Amino acid sequence: MRPPRPEMSNAVPPPALKTAPPPPLVRYVGALWLIGAAVGAAALVFAYLDRDTHLAGLRDTAAGLDAAADAARLDQVAAIALWGTLALYAVVLVVEALLVRPLLRGAGAARWALLLMLALNTGAVVLVFVFLGDGSADFQPTVHLAGVQLAVAALAVLLGLLPPASRWFRDARPGR
Repeated sequence: MRPPRPEMSNAVPPPALKTAPPPPLVRYVGALWLIGAAVGAAALVFAYLDRDTHLAGLRDTAAGLDAAADAARLDQVAAIALWGTLALYAVVLVVEALLVRPLLRGAGAARWALLLMLALNTGAVVLVFVFLGDGSADFQPTVHLAGVQLAVAALAVLLGLLPPASRWFRDARPGR
Protein backbone atom coordinates (compact mmCIF):
# COMPACT_ATOMS: atom_id res chain seq x y z
CA MET A 1 0.00 0.00 0.00
CA ARG A 2 1.28 3.43 -0.92
CA PRO A 3 1.72 6.11 1.70
CA PRO A 4 -0.61 9.14 1.50
CA ARG A 5 0.59 12.16 -0.43
CA PRO A 6 2.00 14.94 1.68
CA GLU A 7 0.06 18.15 1.88
CA MET A 8 1.18 21.20 -0.06
CA SER A 9 3.72 23.30 1.75
CA ASN A 10 2.10 26.53 0.61
CA ALA A 11 -1.69 26.77 0.68
CA VAL A 12 -1.76 29.93 -1.46
CA PRO A 13 -2.84 29.09 -5.01
CA PRO A 14 -0.54 30.12 -7.86
CA PRO A 15 -1.27 33.54 -9.33
CA ALA A 16 -3.47 33.69 -12.39
CA LEU A 17 -1.84 35.54 -15.22
CA LYS A 18 -3.74 38.60 -16.31
CA THR A 19 -4.37 38.65 -20.03
CA ALA A 20 -4.04 42.03 -21.63
CA PRO A 21 -7.06 43.06 -23.69
CA PRO A 22 -6.32 43.86 -27.31
CA PRO A 23 -5.59 47.51 -28.04
CA PRO A 24 -8.08 49.50 -30.12
CA LEU A 25 -6.04 49.00 -33.30
CA VAL A 26 -6.24 45.21 -33.01
CA ARG A 27 -9.96 45.42 -32.25
CA TYR A 28 -10.40 47.55 -35.39
CA VAL A 29 -8.49 44.96 -37.38
CA GLY A 30 -10.80 42.23 -36.11
CA ALA A 31 -13.84 44.37 -36.87
CA LEU A 32 -12.55 45.05 -40.39
CA TRP A 33 -12.13 41.32 -41.02
CA LEU A 34 -15.69 40.68 -39.84
CA ILE A 35 -17.06 43.59 -41.91
CA GLY A 36 -15.20 42.20 -44.91
CA ALA A 37 -16.73 38.78 -44.33
CA ALA A 38 -20.21 40.36 -44.12
CA VAL A 39 -19.64 42.29 -47.37
CA GLY A 40 -18.43 39.09 -49.01
CA ALA A 41 -21.51 37.26 -47.76
CA ALA A 42 -23.65 39.99 -49.33
CA ALA A 43 -21.76 39.44 -52.61
CA LEU A 44 -22.55 35.73 -52.38
CA VAL A 45 -26.23 36.46 -51.76
CA PHE A 46 -26.38 38.76 -54.79
CA ALA A 47 -24.58 36.13 -56.89
CA TYR A 48 -27.11 33.52 -55.84
CA LEU A 49 -30.06 35.81 -56.56
CA ASP A 50 -28.63 36.66 -59.98
CA ARG A 51 -27.49 33.13 -60.78
CA ASP A 52 -29.60 32.78 -63.94
CA THR A 53 -27.95 35.81 -65.52
CA HIS A 54 -24.51 34.58 -64.52
CA LEU A 55 -25.23 31.10 -65.87
CA ALA A 56 -26.45 32.55 -69.18
CA GLY A 57 -23.30 34.64 -69.53
CA LEU A 58 -21.09 31.67 -68.69
CA ARG A 59 -22.99 29.52 -71.20
CA ASP A 60 -22.36 32.14 -73.89
CA THR A 61 -18.68 32.30 -72.99
CA ALA A 62 -18.36 28.50 -73.08
CA ALA A 63 -20.17 28.39 -76.45
CA GLY A 64 -17.70 30.95 -77.80
CA LEU A 65 -14.81 28.72 -76.74
CA ASP A 66 -16.26 25.49 -78.15
CA ALA A 67 -18.93 25.98 -80.79
CA ALA A 68 -19.34 22.21 -81.29
CA ALA A 69 -20.38 21.54 -77.67
CA ASP A 70 -23.96 20.47 -77.04
CA ALA A 71 -26.31 22.40 -74.76
CA ALA A 72 -26.01 19.95 -71.85
CA ARG A 73 -22.21 20.23 -71.90
CA LEU A 74 -22.42 24.06 -71.96
CA ASP A 75 -24.82 24.02 -69.02
CA GLN A 76 -22.46 21.73 -67.12
CA VAL A 77 -19.43 23.93 -67.77
CA ALA A 78 -21.36 27.06 -66.77
CA ALA A 79 -22.63 25.45 -63.57
CA ILE A 80 -19.16 24.23 -62.58
CA ALA A 81 -17.68 27.68 -63.20
CA LEU A 82 -20.40 29.49 -61.23
CA TRP A 83 -20.74 27.18 -58.25
CA GLY A 84 -17.02 26.44 -58.06
CA THR A 85 -16.22 30.14 -57.96
CA LEU A 86 -18.86 30.85 -55.32
CA ALA A 87 -17.82 27.84 -53.22
CA LEU A 88 -14.16 28.88 -53.24
CA TYR A 89 -15.09 32.44 -52.31
CA ALA A 90 -17.38 31.22 -49.51
CA VAL A 91 -14.69 28.93 -48.05
CA VAL A 92 -12.16 31.77 -48.04
CA LEU A 93 -14.65 34.06 -46.27
CA VAL A 94 -15.51 31.46 -43.63
CA VAL A 95 -11.86 30.71 -42.86
CA GLU A 96 -11.09 34.43 -42.58
CA ALA A 97 -14.01 34.94 -40.20
CA LEU A 98 -12.93 31.96 -38.08
CA LEU A 99 -9.40 33.33 -37.74
CA VAL A 100 -10.63 36.58 -36.17
CA ARG A 101 -11.18 35.05 -32.73
CA PRO A 102 -7.61 33.71 -32.32
CA LEU A 103 -6.36 37.03 -33.67
CA LEU A 104 -8.18 38.93 -30.92
CA ARG A 105 -6.86 36.50 -28.31
CA GLY A 106 -3.28 37.37 -29.15
CA ALA A 107 -2.29 34.54 -31.44
CA GLY A 108 0.23 36.24 -33.67
CA ALA A 109 0.20 33.28 -36.04
CA ALA A 110 -3.37 34.23 -36.95
CA ARG A 111 -2.02 37.43 -38.52
CA TRP A 112 0.22 35.45 -40.82
CA ALA A 113 -2.55 32.98 -41.58
CA LEU A 114 -4.79 35.93 -42.49
CA LEU A 115 -2.03 37.26 -44.74
CA LEU A 116 -2.03 33.91 -46.53
CA MET A 117 -5.82 34.04 -46.66
CA LEU A 118 -5.58 37.49 -48.26
CA ALA A 119 -3.56 35.93 -51.09
CA LEU A 120 -6.20 33.21 -51.50
CA ASN A 121 -8.90 35.84 -51.24
CA THR A 122 -7.26 37.77 -54.07
CA GLY A 123 -7.36 34.68 -56.25
CA ALA A 124 -11.00 34.02 -55.38
CA VAL A 125 -11.96 37.64 -56.14
CA VAL A 126 -10.13 37.45 -59.47
CA LEU A 127 -12.24 34.39 -60.29
CA VAL A 128 -15.38 36.29 -59.30
CA PHE A 129 -14.35 39.18 -61.56
CA VAL A 130 -13.54 36.87 -64.48
CA PHE A 131 -16.50 34.50 -64.28
CA LEU A 132 -19.24 36.71 -62.87
CA GLY A 133 -18.34 40.10 -64.29
CA ASP A 134 -19.59 41.09 -67.71
CA GLY A 135 -16.91 43.68 -68.41
CA SER A 136 -19.28 46.61 -68.48
CA ALA A 137 -19.01 49.77 -66.41
CA ASP A 138 -22.51 49.24 -65.01
CA PHE A 139 -23.02 48.42 -61.35
CA GLN A 140 -22.61 44.70 -60.78
CA PRO A 141 -23.35 43.97 -57.12
CA THR A 142 -21.51 40.66 -56.90
CA VAL A 143 -18.33 41.87 -58.55
CA HIS A 144 -18.22 45.26 -56.87
CA LEU A 145 -18.99 43.90 -53.39
CA ALA A 146 -16.26 41.28 -53.84
CA GLY A 147 -13.85 44.08 -54.75
CA VAL A 148 -14.88 46.09 -51.68
CA GLN A 149 -14.42 43.00 -49.52
CA LEU A 150 -10.91 42.50 -50.87
CA ALA A 151 -10.05 46.15 -50.20
CA VAL A 152 -11.34 45.91 -46.61
CA ALA A 153 -9.35 42.70 -46.07
CA ALA A 154 -6.18 44.32 -47.43
CA LEU A 155 -6.69 47.30 -45.11
CA ALA A 156 -7.14 44.92 -42.17
CA VAL A 157 -3.87 43.15 -43.01
CA LEU A 158 -2.00 46.44 -43.30
CA LEU A 159 -3.34 47.72 -39.98
CA GLY A 160 -2.57 44.40 -38.33
CA LEU A 161 1.08 44.72 -39.32
CA LEU A 162 1.57 48.20 -37.85
CA PRO A 163 4.04 48.50 -34.93
CA PRO A 164 1.44 48.96 -32.13
CA ALA A 165 -0.34 45.77 -33.17
CA SER A 166 2.95 43.91 -33.55
CA ARG A 167 4.01 45.04 -30.09
CA TRP A 168 0.78 43.73 -28.55
CA PHE A 169 1.06 40.40 -30.33
CA ARG A 170 4.66 40.04 -29.17
CA ASP A 171 3.71 40.86 -25.56
CA ALA A 172 0.50 38.81 -25.57
CA ARG A 173 2.27 35.50 -26.18
CA PRO A 174 1.69 33.01 -23.39
CA GLY A 175 4.66 31.89 -21.38
CA ARG A 176 6.22 35.32 -20.89
